[in-house]
Amino acid sequence: MTAGHGPNLGHGYVKYVAIDEQGRELPAVIFPAVTARAGRRVSGALVQVEAFEEGGERWWVGADALLSPSPLTMLAQERLSDPAFIPALLRAALSRLASDLGAVRCPQMGGYCVTGLPATWAADPAKARQLGDRLRAATAQFSGIRVIAEPLGLIYSALLDNNGEIAGDAALSGGTIAVVDLGHHTVDTAIIRQLAPLPSGLSTFTLGTARPLREIRARLSAAFERELTLYETDLAVRGGGLTVAGQARPLPAHWDRPLRENGAAIAARLVEEWGSGAQFDAILLGGGGAEEPRLVSAIQARFPHAVVINQPQIAIARGYARLARRLGRGAR
Repeated sequence: MTAGHGPNLGHGYVKYVAIDEQGRELPAVIFPAVTARAGRRVSGALVQVEAFEEGGERWWVGADALLSPSPLTMLAQERLSDPAFIPALLRAALSRLASDLGAVRCPQMGGYCVTGLPATWAADPAKARQLGDRLRAATAQFSGIRVIAEPLGLIYSALLDNNGEIAGDAALSGGTIAVVDLGHHTVDTAIIRQLAPLPSGLSTFTLGTARPLREIRARLSAAFERELTLYETDLAVRGGGLTVAGQARPLPAHWDRPLRENGAAIAARLVEEWGSGAQFDAILLGGGGAEEPRLVSAIQARFPHAVVINQPQIAIARGYARLARRLGRGAR
């Protein structure tokens, strides 16, 4: 079998899972989905930041991009037409994967690739082609590329094993399953009935974590007199504190109100779509937002049978890679 690649080039973070020819999942690559035009090299510096050539310019990617005074995060559909943004993210992911593999393994491991778009974006063939074109501009190592709706990656993560074989329980393979991808820019849903995705069940809501993070950033910046990026705000939220002037500081009282309100808004929107959710045998929650208990508890208050999938932040990328192993059988 060929290797399977699962790049999830999210709005908040890039997540990349690869499964090699023997069915072994390689260490996941995760970094902020941020780029910046590379600055000049500094003579005498102990470390030089890696830059990636794209569109005739040099780019810093991920946390390195925060060294620039103007880091770039693209949340809108313009990321699909921009000639450099997605290729730079993919090149950086492949570079980090190769670094993790080391000299023992081939750094340019070929294989089949599955990636995705927000649910309603993926329904547009033109947008899927745009994403495929951006990936091909970055690398020629994939034997084939398939673009699917992002939330489907969650069900494939739970349903398939590393060889692409169906290994989930009967409720997943034979029942009606709803999945919710709690992303940075969007919240995406899908419904799968007896392994078949229902086109009418694909939805995208602009209720991702970026909105409450912006509000929290403004509050933290005012409280600590320090400008923060959304990435730094996300780290503060995940860690429950912030380093100011070299000292660890707790977050101010009621800092999490925007997150609680966002969770309530997501839950209300899902009730509009699904009612009680009793028609589903299971509801799976994933994406980076599923690691935030305030969002999860709001959803579970309305849908008690909703469960968080294993390692939710990388679950979609893992589902992509497992599906790629399955699809790659016919692409050799």
